[in-house]
Amino acid sequence: MRRGPDALLFTGTYEHTIDAKQRLALPSEVRRSLDPARDGERLYATIIDGPTLALYTERDFERLAARLDDSERSADAVLEYEQVLFSLTRPVELDSQGRVRLPEQLLRMVDLGREVVLIGVKDHMQIHDRQQWAERMRRTLAERPDLLMNPRRVLRRVDGRDG
Repeated sequence: MRRGPDALLFTGTYEHTIDAKQRLALPSEVRRSLDPARDGERLYATIIDGPTLALYTERDFERLAARLDDSERSADAVLEYEQVLFSLTRPVELDSQGRVRLPEQLLRMVDLGREVVLIGVKDHMQIHDRQQWAERMRRTLAERPDLLMNPRRVLRRVDGRDG
């Protein structure tokens, strides 16, 4: 995980447990990457991709919100999306032990158990049921071994030259 000029780059897979008080400890390397200049940098918990619990830094969530103004979709479609996204988003703060308390409503909606995996997905983190994620990865890699290709192949341009 590293901080770029404008955003964090979230990577990695971390097995964790959600405790009885609905708290999830963030891995130390994730906590170290958060902006120490921002007093107790907030994260935003929300639901994406039917349904997955996601955590965005405040800066990245604000950037996402601003980009919605430039969407190519109709104003009505964007408004409907914003009504769902923002109504299901809650700010969460790190406590002194590096934990975030996940909103009960969101946990119910995504049906997470206690044993979870936190994965980095570029500009955000996702929280998945540990057993379901392991099965999904096993199935995905068995069905799509091409996803393990060298990143340079993904970056190739249509004309065949490296990008």
